[in-house]
Amino acid sequence: MPAWLPLVLFFAKLPLDDVALHKVEMRIAGPLAMVEVWRAVEASVRPAGGRQVGSYFDVDLPAHAALLDWQVVEGRRRNATWLAPRSEVEANAALGIALKMRHLSLPAAPVEEGTDFRVHLVPIADSERAVLHYRYAALAGCRDGRFVLRVPASLEDNPVPAEVSVTIEPLPDWRPLAEASFLGRPVELRPGARQLVVRGTAPARAVWEIAWAHAKPPGTLPSAAAVAGARVVGVGSANGRARKVPRYVLAGLACGVDKAAEPPAPTRVVLLVDRSRSVGQGGMSAGRALAREVILNLPPSVPFNAILFGGQAEPLFALPRLPTREALDAFTNAADPNRLQNGTDVVAALGRVPTLLGGEERTGTTWIVLVTDGALPANQTSARMQAALQSLDARRLKVLVLFVRQYGDEEVPEAAVAEYARFAGQFGGMVRVVGAGNAGENARAILAEMARGGDLLEVRLEDGKLADTLPPGRGKGVVLTTAARLPREKRIRVWARALNGEVRAEMVPSLVQREWLAPLDEHDRGKRRAWSGATDGMAIAVMPGPAILRQPPDGVVRGRMDPGVLRNALALAFTPRARACYLSRRAVKAGDAYLHGRLKLELTLERGELHDAVVRQSTLDHPGVEECVRKAAWAVAYPRPEHRDAPTVANVNLVFRPRTPQERPPDASAMDREIELILGPLTFPNDYRDLLQDRAPAR
Repeated sequence: MPAWLPLVLFFAKLPLDDVALHKVEMRIAGPLAMVEVWRAVEASVRPAGGRQVGSYFDVDLPAHAALLDWQVVEGRRRNATWLAPRSEVEANAALGIALKMRHLSLPAAPVEEGTDFRVHLVPIADSERAVLHYRYAALAGCRDGRFVLRVPASLEDNPVPAEVSVTIEPLPDWRPLAEASFLGRPVELRPGARQLVVRGTAPARAVWEIAWAHAKPPGTLPSAAAVAGARVVGVGSANGRARKVPRYVLAGLACGVDKAAEPPAPTRVVLLVDRSRSVGQGGMSAGRALAREVILNLPPSVPFNAILFGGQAEPLFALPRLPTREALDAFTNAADPNRLQNGTDVVAALGRVPTLLGGEERTGTTWIVLVTDGALPANQTSARMQAALQSLDARRLKVLVLFVRQYGDEEVPEAAVAEYARFAGQFGGMVRVVGAGNAGENARAILAEMARGGDLLEVRLEDGKLADTLPPGRGKGVVLTTAARLPREKRIRVWARALNGEVRAEMVPSLVQREWLAPLDEHDRGKRRAWSGATDGMAIAVMPGPAILRQPPDGVVRGRMDPGVLRNALALAFTPRARACYLSRRAVKAGDAYLHGRLKLELTLERGELHDAVVRQSTLDHPGVEECVRKAAWAVAYPRPEHRDAPTVANVNLVFRPRTPQERPPDASAMDREIELILGPLTFPNDYRDLLQDRAPAR
């Protein structure tokens, strides 16, 4: 049967007079869902603020979803019209022409941020009715080891409940369904069921969802995972000539599952607490409280030590101490929020760990708990972090990276999370952004997740990365294009790093139609889509929602800071230090006594922390003063640029000159002052003949 024949049969029985029609059909294959929606609409003219506007409504799609196409069915003859895919500019121009022909205006209501599309209906004749049929592909999400497709609430003014039909297709590797729920209620499964068909009525306004889980895939991967693939046509080159080559699009999803395993508690714990200026006083207090609670919730027989680091790393104890009240109070006093430092040298802090352990790491398990805000300088790479611990047995080390930020700060940059995840991936453990809340509850949740196996780190699907870190109970999906062949018998490899080393799983991908995956691939690459078209009774334009601002081409988001705030900080703290560098200079040559010139210093600031200070220009010609001024910049406490992680570049222009002006060298001629008096101010006569005669000029 042709693929379009069911649509024709459905349209033949479609009640166009029923304006309450709202029907949703969903087909699920692996981690992918193809969703088809039929919605009766009416195009009419309405007054709004002294203007005449057409009909419109907003469409919100599930996360990781992309629209495929739109179709309009209108009239008693059931005429079907496909909307043509357009660029955003072309669709906007077509909408403007249709509005101008009807003397209508654009709706004044703005599109809310986060809304995916706005559908404009311009009536050619008032009160025209039609049925919109659109399709979108969606990649499911994860929750507690299950796949979840969450459909957002309707954004229409007067929404209508939807008649929903869901079909979960069988997997090609014959793994049966383990559980499923629809509209918040469990679905009864037949023993060994591989396919599921359920129907129901979705609420008019509320969010609704479908959740399901298959049996665990073969392998050691402690997760639920699924892969779908489709063949596409790519462009390659051979002998310098372009040619079409077969390529494939893969959609993969892995979900973390809470394990019942209970690994033993660590033998010892080493706390690495970041006290750089970027942490801030509030962040330092929160990080100190979390680290203390982690120690308190471990067995009292587990000793600990701490290394506080900023630009320098300082161990707290010479030897590990049991978590007595005295030892914990010593840690609390050392982690003083008023003693922050410039610089974030994680590598130096990790380099002190082997010395602190002193060979004891050969027995038992050592936890390295790193508490930081995630502001990571460019020279602090995962490779250097791993090299700092290369003298230790990696099998006996577990790394917990806990990101803690004070209230109001931006989220931890993804690049920093990825860098720390690569570092922790060699040892296994956890990489976690700790939210605001009770420190004791957060610490107990962290230890409970470590007891269940920690995070899956560096989760990969073939050659593409699914996620840097995969917390238990959560998941990550990705759509990627690969040159790998996808015959039905080939298995796709999924692997990750866990507490006990590398874990793997293999599965046969669900083969789907190319149109399911191509829009998702375009969506992940940031391509914006639009549609427009017209029927006998209305013109329709589907416009994308507000664009999400992305980073500039160089990948660096520039920060913003009130110049007055920074100027005051530099005037009060930095200028006296720069003046001291000038006054304490060594006079090597005669010109050094009256040294004068200009110096331009460039400061790179991030989260109130100085990352770099460079002398860009100088006319002093005195390396000692220039180096002293550059070093003096590291001793200053800088303000934060409105709680932004983006770097701020400040240019400081300094002018150096002696307070006592330089005296002119004396003139050896005894006549100079006398000549100066003679050639002083002259009074010219009215009659120049007086200069030739020895007489006073006439007055």
